[in-house]
Amino acid sequence: MTFHLGFLTHVHGEGVPAGRLYRDLVELFVAAEELGYQSGWVAQHHFQPEHGRLPSPFVLLAAAAERTRRIHLGTAVTVLPLEDPLRLAEDAIVVDALSGGRLELGLGSGTPSADDFAVFGRDVDDRHAGYDRNLHVLTDALTGHELSERLWESGLRPRALTDGAAAGRGLLLGVGPADAVQDGVAKTYLAGGPRQPRIAAVRGVFPGASRAAAAAQLEPDVARYRLPHVRAGWAPHEDIALTELLRLMNVQYGTREDIVESLRADPVFAGPGTHLIAAVQAESSTLGQALTRLEIIARKIAPELGWRP
Repeated sequence: MTFHLGFLTHVHGEGVPAGRLYRDLVELFVAAEELGYQSGWVAQHHFQPEHGRLPSPFVLLAAAAERTRRIHLGTAVTVLPLEDPLRLAEDAIVVDALSGGRLELGLGSGTPSADDFAVFGRDVDDRHAGYDRNLHVLTDALTGHELSERLWESGLRPRALTDGAAAGRGLLLGVGPADAVQDGVAKTYLAGGPRQPRIAAVRGVFPGASRAAAAAQLEPDVARYRLPHVRAGWAPHEDIALTELLRLMNVQYGTREDIVESLRADPVFAGPGTHLIAAVQAESSTLGQALTRLEIIARKIAPELGWRP
């Protein structure tokens, strides 16, 4: 296999002072570049004081741009319905200039959290229509700029998938079971006829001494996702076994051999996928744990799958 390797963080860090948290995250980008990663991505979250603590990704990515030279810097994702699309275009272009053309702009409609949308004066039920309106303004503003060729979308709506493919935007696949949801989403995207398909499989990758040991370490963090998966129709009930929930969440865990085998069986990554973006931090992960996972993935897992730094 030939693929692009990146990493993702949702910027967790309960109890860590914000200044230290963000400086540590910049160090994560520096370490990833030294290991040969081709991209690093951050998720945007609003009003999350404990987990998902980065509301302004472009500020952080500008800091990372000054400490790195090669690694691409991505958002996975910016919540487009909550943004002023013209201002978003301005901020993105500035970071792209600072980084020497390394910004990857990932966009999404956000989760149906009425609280977030209400604070911004938006209707959560209008988030898809708001996404479409803002996307039109944003893409118009980026017309003629190289950044327009580095746009990505994360979504499940068939028409939006085919339109994005036809326009040359990439596809970020992070939510929904790979076999029951993401495989079909990827096929719909490909039906849009992209000239150069870009499909990123976003996967939690957590190496451990064994599958049991890795699962036990993840259990407290993963437990919070049981109910959301039931509500989305991706899990049958709240009493679902931990191992089954990890499978539905596309988490790769265990020994190096376990993870390589699991990724080779992944219908998206091993099928039409062009990028592997490894999420290396759970809610309780430390910076040291994230750095160790980055190193194991780059030196022991990705090369077995055909990647070279």
